This record gives sequence, C-alpha cells and structure tokens, in this order.
Amino acid sequence: MSVRRLFVLLFIVSLFGMSIRETLDPDLWWHLKTGDYILQNGIPHQDIFSFTVPNHVWITHEWLSELLMWLVYSAAGLPGLMVVFALLITLTYWILYLSCEGRPYLAGFVVILSAITSAIVWGARPQIFNLLLTAVFVWIVVQYKQSPHRKRLLWWIVPLTAVWANLHSGYLLGVFLLACYVGGAVLDKWFESTRAEKLEWAEIRYLGIITLLSFFAAALNPNGVELWIYPFFTLGSQAMQVYIQEWHSPNFHLAIFWPFVIMLTLGPLGWILDEKRPSLTDGLLFFGTGAAGLLSARHIPLFAIVATPIIAKYLWISLEKTSFAQSISNESPPPTRFMAIINVVILVLAIGGVAGWSVQTISENEIAINERYPVAAVDFLEAEGLINERGYNSYNWGGYLIWRDIPVFVDGRADVYGDPFLFEYREAFDASSTWEQPLNNYDVAYVIMERGSPLNALLDLHPDWESIYKDTIAEIYLRKDSSS
Repeated sequence: MSVRRLFVLLFIVSLFGMSIRETLDPDLWWHLKTGDYILQNGIPHQDIFSFTVPNHVWITHEWLSELLMWLVYSAAGLPGLMVVFALLITLTYWILYLSCEGRPYLAGFVVILSAITSAIVWGARPQIFNLLLTAVFVWIVVQYKQSPHRKRLLWWIVPLTAVWANLHSGYLLGVFLLACYVGGAVLDKWFESTRAEKLEWAEIRYLGIITLLSFFAAALNPNGVELWIYPFFTLGSQAMQVYIQEWHSPNFHLAIFWPFVIMLTLGPLGWILDEKRPSLTDGLLFFGTGAAGLLSARHIPLFAIVATPIIAKYLWISLEKTSFAQSISNESPPPTRFMAIINVVILVLAIGGVAGWSVQTISENEIAINERYPVAAVDFLEAEGLINERGYNSYNWGGYLIWRDIPVFVDGRADVYGDPFLFEYREAFDASSTWEQPLNNYDVAYVIMERGSPLNALLDLHPDWESIYKDTIAEIYLRKDSSS
C-alpha cells in the first residue's frame, strides 16, 4: 500500500470517526415521532403535538427526512441512526474532496478543516441532507465548468432539487448556489476573466435554464408552491432570530468558531498569493456564503462546503510551481514490502481505533440522553398520572416530551407556533413581570423546567405552586388547585 493511498483511506476513516455523535439534538425526538405518524396516517398539515396551537398550519417541509429517520430507527434504533448519519456526513465530505484541486494532500487537509468548521451542526438531523446535497451540487457544477460538454450530468440537478425540497426547505440554498454560478459566470464574461474554467455564453444560458427548472422542480412536494416562500418566513422570524441559539451570529470568543475564522482567512490569502485576478464567481460564492455565516452560525457549515473547493483551488495555484507541490504531486516509487506492511498496519490500527471510539460513543449514548433530558422526571409524571394534564415545559425539552407521548406547551417547531406565541411563552420562561399570564391563559397544571431556571425561583416563592419533584436535571411544580 502506497503512502498516497494510505493517506486517502485514513482521511475517510477519520471523517467517519469525527461524524459519530450522540443523539442529543432537541428536535430529533419530534422528527422521529413525525416519521412514525406519517407512516401510519400520512403527512400532517396542522399541529398534532401541542395543546396550545392545535389548529396552526404546519408546513412539514422535512417529511421525507423524518420518514427515513423513522425507518432507520425502526430497523436499528438510535445506534443505527448514529451510524447512518455518520456515513452520510462522511459521504458529504468525500464528495467535497472530489471537488477540490490538490488531491490528495492539500485537498484532504482543507476538507478536514471544512469538516471541523461544519461539525457544530452534525448529528442525526435533517440538516445533514442540506450539507450532502450542497456538496453534490458543488461537485456537479465544478465538473460542468471544467468540461462543459458534460451537460447530461448537469441535468441531475433538477430531480435532485425535487428530492431536496421534500427532505428540507434548505433546497433554496441549491437554487441560490446555481444562481450565483450563473451570475458570477456573467460577471466573469463581462470583465474578461482569464480563468480556464470561464464559461461561454451558450454554456451560461444552459446553466441558467437548469437553475430555473430546479426552482420549479422544488414545487413537487406535498406543500406545493407554498414551499417557495416558506424559507423566507423562517428567515424573517424575529423570535427565531432572538431565541434560537443556532440563528445567532457566531461568538468568536468560543473556540468552536475559530476554524470558521481560519477558512475566512485562507480564501483571501490564496487570492493574494495568486498572480492572476480571482474569478468573480468564486468571490461571489465565498463572500456571499461567508456573510451568511457571520449573520447566523447555522449557515457556517454551508459556507464551509461552498468555500472549500475555492480555498483549495487558489492555494494549489499558489503552490503548484513550487518544489513542495511538485514533491507531493509526483507519483512516489512503489513502497518496499516492509513499508507496505507498515502502511497496512497503520490503517488497521486507525480503523480499530475509530471502531472502538464508535462503539464507546454508541454504548454511552443512553447515558448522555439521561444527562441532557428529563428522563426520570417524565417517568415521575407518568407514575403520578399527570401526562394528560396541561404542562408548561422548557423549549429544549418539548421534542423529548413529544417522544414520550406528552402534549406539549411548546417545542422546537418554532414556525408552527409563530412569533406572537413564542414571545408569550418567553414571558414565563424569562420570569418577566407578566410571567403568570401564559400559565393562566392555557390552564397550566404543572411546570417542568431545568434546574436553576429563573421561573423556578418565582414558583418556589408563589403560594399557588409547590415543587413535587427534583433531580439534578429537572424540577416539576404542581399548581395547588389542580384537580390532580
């Protein structure tokens, strides 16, 4: 086994090892429950899980993801979900690697950096399909720009967009990417870019047609053309922007966002080192998605995928004439039998290490769930016959309560509840002067919250409420005049 092949295989194994994550996403639970419901009853179009907004419209834009997740769970449980989504993430960054210049070494290291940057959203969640299909779109367009005669390959984008629109409303990113490629190609043509991958007018028109067809293909979903405007309602939600952490701008005091800073720096660095003017398409894609990442941490992984081939290209252009680049790009002589054996041993040890890490992570998943969610507290609610009463719950725990068949006050489907309701919910959560109103307006009989929440301090002092359960994770309060 050669060093180059060993590097590529270690790269793939490392990606999988990085991708194995516990099932701790708060929304996982209601995604699974929705998949179960869809399999038995069809796709819901109104809320079915809360007692607060049962008639609110529900645009089930992730229905296909949820169905697939439920099928995996039904066949292999939570461990199966962990492995399947780790494989999807690995596939995503392998496709991204194939889109990069400077393979294997430079491309491999840039993709690993991209993976580390993106890891903030990894897990068993529908957003992973966004990352996968973004990588696929990037790869297809890169192939087309390098060989415009490959028009048949470009046509795959249209049905893939239709599939994407049923997996997640993030399909709009794919259409946006295509539009940026078209707009950038027009600018490169107007300003006479000297880049080899510059498209001719006929090729630009062809890409434009594919972009338009993809937009229309997205309407092939159970919600029809409503899905065209749904993402804009989500992006425009003030409550989601304020209260959901993923939608906040990245806090660069936290180390998890430093790889994003490195990627933001490497792009312009590659352009500075390059003698030629950079492609305007690359600039549009890099700075457009970079700005989105600066506005919301949720968009950082999408920037990382789009920016990776751009960073790799310009770094490789800057290095390809150096002795270093020539030494790593030239084919090395076949390894001796001894070195080939050593390389195989290294690979086996790496696979064994990742396998051990994966088994340990899977085996400790239930412990992690018990440390994050109110498992014992919900057991208490069931034992006391309170699960059918109206309860006020933590936003982060709504999905888990749904999983345990408890009607919820609120959960992670912020779009279903709407801004006015979420602001009302926060009156109690934030212990504001009007904190009692949401509890009274919805006839709440009990409250289940994280230990140490501001609301708990008020309930401890209020004569109408008493603490009936407490552990290291959760505390439950019961209204004294409750019939229970």
